[in-house]
Amino acid sequence: MYTSQDHPERRVGTGEGPAHLRIHLLGPHPILNHFLARMTLPRIVRSCLGASRQSILDHAQTLCCLLHNIVLSPGPLYRVAEWAHPIDPRALELTVSEKAALNDDRVARTLDVLASERSRSLFFRLALHLIRDFELDVRRIHQDTTTVTFYGRYETSLRPPRITQGISKDHRPDLKQLVFGLSVTADGAVPLLHEVHSGNRSDDTLHRGNLDRLREILGREDFIYVADSKLCTAKNLKHIVDHHGFFVTVMPRTRAEDHEFRERLRRAPVRWRRLHVQPNGRRQSDPPDVYETTADGPQETREGYRLIWIRSSQKAAHDAEARTHALQGAQEDLVGLGARLNRGRLRRRGSILKAARAILKQRDCEGLLRLAVRAQTRVRLRHLRRGRPRPDDPVREERRTWYRLEFAPEEAALGSQARTDGVFPLVTNLAARAYSKKKVLLIYKYQPYVEKRHALLKSELEVAPLYLKRPERVVGLVHAHFLAMVLEALIERTVRLAMVRERIDFLPILPEGRLTRTPTTPRILEKFTGVSWYEFERGDETVTFPVELTPLQKELLRLLGMDPRSYD
Repeated sequence: MYTSQDHPERRVGTGEGPAHLRIHLLGPHPILNHFLARMTLPRIVRSCLGASRQSILDHAQTLCCLLHNIVLSPGPLYRVAEWAHPIDPRALELTVSEKAALNDDRVARTLDVLASERSRSLFFRLALHLIRDFELDVRRIHQDTTTVTFYGRYETSLRPPRITQGISKDHRPDLKQLVFGLSVTADGAVPLLHEVHSGNRSDDTLHRGNLDRLREILGREDFIYVADSKLCTAKNLKHIVDHHGFFVTVMPRTRAEDHEFRERLRRAPVRWRRLHVQPNGRRQSDPPDVYETTADGPQETREGYRLIWIRSSQKAAHDAEARTHALQGAQEDLVGLGARLNRGRLRRRGSILKAARAILKQRDCEGLLRLAVRAQTRVRLRHLRRGRPRPDDPVREERRTWYRLEFAPEEAALGSQARTDGVFPLVTNLAARAYSKKKVLLIYKYQPYVEKRHALLKSELEVAPLYLKRPERVVGLVHAHFLAMVLEALIERTVRLAMVRERIDFLPILPEGRLTRTPTTPRILEKFTGVSWYEFERGDETVTFPVELTPLQKELLRLLGMDPRSYD
């Protein structure tokens, strides 16, 4: 939590009698108010959603308070009033009576309205304002989806977006979910457009509608649309080309071009040339990521789009490690299978081979392990007379075949498979004259920033777990988390642009005063935790102690484009 939860008033004893010490907590709230005002969010909300009837707080004030809560101290809605209690009402831009009216019921009514059809115009107008006021570069848009999982039945979720089961990106197929789609700019990864879809919606069906909405918002068709392999379908790519747009995506492994080139790599190596070297972003001591390309593979897809073959050293190491892990798992499963042979269904050679091959298929190790079923005939003499056996008793010889499973790595196949490690094909319709292979690669390499926004949604903003039963309010709360994501992205982008403009290489905002080149919003706001002004009252005497900002706090406010007097 970045907001202290100390009690706002304390009774203290002095030598001249009892006194009261009032703590007016400001924290990072003035910073959020500044950016919410720049976003003109209160004005847009009032014009689109209207005001709440018979309530001291309107929807705009309630939503802004909720965004403060999500960004600074996310938690269940029933704790919103408890969270707001120690905060100075002016820090939330509320009066004392308006702050007292803030509770979970009031927030829930705002979420109901935010989930209605009226909110579509809200997000549309907000996107237009962000592009204009923050001068966002919208020549390139990156899109990706994630899932928000839920515990519970949600049997009343019947209208789209439905909370239902689908392909879980959280690896929880047992839970119901919603699909959250996000489009960000390549200029600071600022979220510009989002959609909440039913949990069973597949990604490849989302892009055409998303592109239509982006063209409406951006007012142009010639932007570059970047997405993962689900974009690479004939209908999606044709939709972009028909509207004079551009795209960069990854060809899925199911395409014939990918299968044919990988088969060629397995048969014989090809010539790769170095294209780009990316230093390791996590550990400087680790080797860099080396990207290579080749002209030996097909240069066009069957639809005539440009095809670029890339090999990454880090991805190659990851693929090799994954294959080693899969082989170890397959070998362990085969050992367990060998312990169950010669009984039940595993008493015949064909059944044993079928079970072993099923294990290799499940572990994606087909052709990498050599299987053999060895037969051994065991002879046993059976006495035909009951009782203690005697030397002259008649006996019968019984023969029984016992099977043993043997397996060993196929070294030749492993070597052939290793030649495909780290290989992935990029598909684009960008002209080769204007966009070289390296430039297309660098465009696609910005895609992980969308994934970082999804990680922010699930970590710092804590979109789950949701303590709500009504599906409509669940969708409204997801919309609110999108607005919080926009707010955080704008703060982060503003500071980083100011650092570039003023040639500041590092800021000491990490724990223990460590330096960072890439400050993030949580670390920035953390530096304003507990900022307060104090009021000491004893009898008729009142003394105030104004806010005293540190040099680092003043520098951060300057980089944010704020006047330090906003904390007066």
